[in-house]
Amino acid sequence: MKNFDKLTDADLIILLKQGNEEAFVEIYQRYWEMLLNSAYQRLRSREDAEEVVQEIFVNLYFRRTDIDPKSTLEAYLKTALKFKVIDTYRLQQLHYRHIDNLVAETGLYAASPEDQLDIKEFNHSILSLCRKLPEKCREVFIMFRFEELSHREIAERAAISVSTVKKHLHKAMLFLREELKGSKTFLIATFLFLFSR
Repeated sequence: MKNFDKLTDADLIILLKQGNEEAFVEIYQRYWEMLLNSAYQRLRSREDAEEVVQEIFVNLYFRRTDIDPKSTLEAYLKTALKFKVIDTYRLQQLHYRHIDNLVAETGLYAASPEDQLDIKEFNHSILSLCRKLPEKCREVFIMFRFEELSHREIAERAAISVSTVKKHLHKAMLFLREELKGSKTFLIATFLFLFSR
């Protein structure tokens, strides 16, 4: 039985590419805390940092055969973290910009402090839930809801058919509605409004 904590990163990459789950566990244990701390420093949210790092490791495992055995594992993970943080920032900015427009159009700026707190909680819920969608479904949803692209524009950008765009949006809508079931009435009303255009 191998003593995995004594192996070099290069050895672990080779084993990981072969589908060795113990090598993956060792990589996870070796780099989880470092990546989490780094993500937290950038995002200032423990929950967001944990989700980002978890997604990095999920992607690492599913894309293990594509890893260059000559690359350093630490550099690979740090690069993946950088892009995930950028993606998170981008999603947040797109969402907040959309919410600002929604507030301006509907007069929600006059909402009570309690309603403003609900809006903030709703924002965070949507941001977190979007990351749970499958990658292509998430991309289509973001382009539709936050970039406000038409079905045809999304189809052209994503190189898929309009009918596939509609299927992804329907899937995202069902998923988000199910996940938000039981939330406050205000949040549900706001969510339904977002899907009403």
